[in-house]
Amino acid sequence: MRLVNNKWLFFIVSALVLASCKGPGKLSYRNISGFYKPDRQLEGLSYALFNLGDTITNLYVRFPMEGLTYKTENGTGKSHFRLSYQLFDGYEKGALIDSATVFGSDSLRQKDIFLDSLPVLAPAGKDYVLSVELTDLNADISYGAFLNLQKKHAVNIHDYLLLDEYGRPLMRSWLFRNEPMYLRSVRESEVLTVSYFKRKYLPASPPHTLRSSSFGQTPDSTFEISVSNGFSGLKTFAGEGRYLIESKGRQVVVIHRFYDGFPKIGSVVQMRESVRYISTDAEYTEMEQQPPRAAIDQFWVKLTGHSERALSQLKRYYGRVEEANRFFTLSREGWKSDRGMIYIIFGPPNIVYRNGSSEQWTYGEPGNPLSLRFLFSYESIPENQADFLLIRSETYRNPWHMAVSNWRR
Repeated sequence: MRLVNNKWLFFIVSALVLASCKGPGKLSYRNISGFYKPDRQLEGLSYALFNLGDTITNLYVRFPMEGLTYKTENGTGKSHFRLSYQLFDGYEKGALIDSATVFGSDSLRQKDIFLDSLPVLAPAGKDYVLSVELTDLNADISYGAFLNLQKKHAVNIHDYLLLDEYGRPLMRSWLFRNEPMYLRSVRESEVLTVSYFKRKYLPASPPHTLRSSSFGQTPDSTFEISVSNGFSGLKTFAGEGRYLIESKGRQVVVIHRFYDGFPKIGSVVQMRESVRYISTDAEYTEMEQQPPRAAIDQFWVKLTGHSERALSQLKRYYGRVEEANRFFTLSREGWKSDRGMIYIIFGPPNIVYRNGSSEQWTYGEPGNPLSLRFLFSYESIPENQADFLLIRSETYRNPWHMAVSNWRR
């Protein structure tokens, strides 16, 4: 079953370029800081992967057409875009396995969503990295992403795909309240175990302190999902928390039920909780004892000393929180993650390098000993799959306090 938004099908021309023996360089050498810069991202652009079998994996792409640039051609506004991918056998090896380029255009200029899929030649037995790039040709702006593709094991996370109630890829790992969904499986029939964890993760601890402890692995409840003809029945998950789905004892899907409105700030309760990084313990305790709206208003006015400046700082801070949710949500809300914490306080990094086991952020110039660097290790986490965890150090104490002080001026 190939899911396509037929309105755009006639505007697409694709060309598959089979791999040569050498690729255009190692992915671990690429500075991917643009992945975390809001002005270098197209809001609503998302990807999903699904293994159709041992040879082919579908790459699903979704983005709002209104986000593209339209220019007048023969009296009609028209957009042009290019979508390309390169499949590598890892971040460090640099061998190109498969690649493709798709060109599209639109003259309808309606506020609609582009949704289509591309077949990726990815033989089973190993894991891959997919470098994907969407280019708005009229604006000469490109939006990039790295996607990890799992096909090494007998059971992989990309053997499963979340679908909405209309059978379209959901393109995210979280559900809204009472939102129905299907689970698609590469297997015709199986019974999956679902473990529900109600307890929420705490925000990340400051970079110079010990990491917040993980929770135990005892679920609050368990139930089963049956797959028939490759699909489950229509499901909803009522309670907020994490739903860990296992196949043959292997974790394959984590579904989150965050607060309503995620990844945007959903309420003043979330506004109050997310100022934890720049508030003192006494301030935060006092805010918890006040009504959320009053607590937030008083906190920001007291912090800045002026209502207009408070509004400016408030917008800037919560903008970072929402960006962190979009960029870094894996095991928990993005703003609560280690990368989200550093992003909110220090802003987008100047340089980012990623390999198969870590991600390094640099604030400042390359090679400058005064530049600030953070190393995040990609590690397994109980009750989830994996996340980037900060390697903490006492050397971060002064930079952290200086950055927090800048928020409190």
